[in-house]
Amino acid sequence: MHKLAREFSLVLAFSFLTVCSFSANAQWRPAAQLSLSSIAPPLQLNNLSGKSVDISSLKGKVIVVNFWASWCEPCREEFEELAQLQESYGSQGLVVLAVNLAEMKPRVMQFLKGNGFSENSLEILLDRNSTAYKSWKARGLPTTFLVSKSGKIEGVWIGAIENVDSSEVKGKIESLLRQ
Repeated sequence: MHKLAREFSLVLAFSFLTVCSFSANAQWRPAAQLSLSSIAPPLQLNNLSGKSVDISSLKGKVIVVNFWASWCEPCREEFEELAQLQESYGSQGLVVLAVNLAEMKPRVMQFLKGNGFSENSLEILLDRNSTAYKSWKARGLPTTFLVSKSGKIEGVWIGAIENVDSSEVKGKIESLLRQ
């Protein structure tokens, strides 16, 4: 009987992990559907150079706010997609803010170097005490918010964005850039 219970527990655990791996793909949710404020909360954190970055100074730009950590595998996989977004749309007024959750600068630098990213690939902000993560009501890692030029949260991708070239991602960003 004990062996049967252990096997059942293993099957249940494996099933849970399988379901979680399928839900790792980003799912778009409108802000209202998640009971989020329509206006983006304050966000003022230091970047890797120690300079304070305040989201309020970015009015007039479309902003992607991504909460991530180097230990989060879907975050690691998504990082290149975020850098590609910045590269593709930065000249049109998009700013990607990669908000690192509770890690020290040396750990973030190790992640960047180990994965072939320059320190300037994205504007990386350090949320050492998870205050921004909590005030933005992020739902796990990674969570990515899309903010309009007027500072309105348009929606959230929960999970890793796997293809920034998809019509869903490009469509939402390009629509906001045209406004």
